[in-house]
Amino acid sequence: MLKRIAAAAAPFLYAFAAHAAGGAVEGKVSATPEKYLKDTVVYLKEVPGQYAPKTHAMDQKGMEFRPHILTVTAGDSVRFLNSDGVDHNVYTPDGDAYNLGVFPKGQAREHKFDKTGVYTQLCSIHPEMLAYIFVGQNPYAVPVKKDGSFKIESVPPGTYQLAVWNPKLKADDASVTVTAGKTASAEFALAR
Repeated sequence: MLKRIAAAAAPFLYAFAAHAAGGAVEGKVSATPEKYLKDTVVYLKEVPGQYAPKTHAMDQKGMEFRPHILTVTAGDSVRFLNSDGVDHNVYTPDGDAYNLGVFPKGQAREHKFDKTGVYTQLCSIHPEMLAYIFVGQNPYAVPVKKDGSFKIESVPPGTYQLAVWNPKLKADDASVTVTAGKTASAEFALAR
């Protein structure tokens, strides 16, 4: 009995140990023009491993999607909430092009993201509402902060391609080597 429990727990303990022994990648992104900086995600392109599916939340509150950018991993689901006093809808023309219909305050709809890519989130009732869901191959992706800084934590040791996504601007990828307990650095200058 103890052998079976130990065997069943081994993958989780290994994943926990790898997570605990990871390093970090941090840095800064600048953008020209600067107004597009808020729409930026920094991510590691390919990180081997299997990632347990999670459910994330994106709210519709104050006539906007919150958060403005949500990063998830392929296989994850997003629960779309409506906290406004008006009906909203959630749809995207991207990827598998879904439309979750119209729903009132207090209700929610859920969608599973099986394919990597970026999905623009729109509301057909309120066309000024816009957000992005970045679906990566792995969970090592973060939106930049208002000042352009970013930090990706608990990265397994290794050498990776670090990339930036922005709907309007571009920057070349950077190679980073992550060492357990250490922080690697990178900077990006986004431009047209």
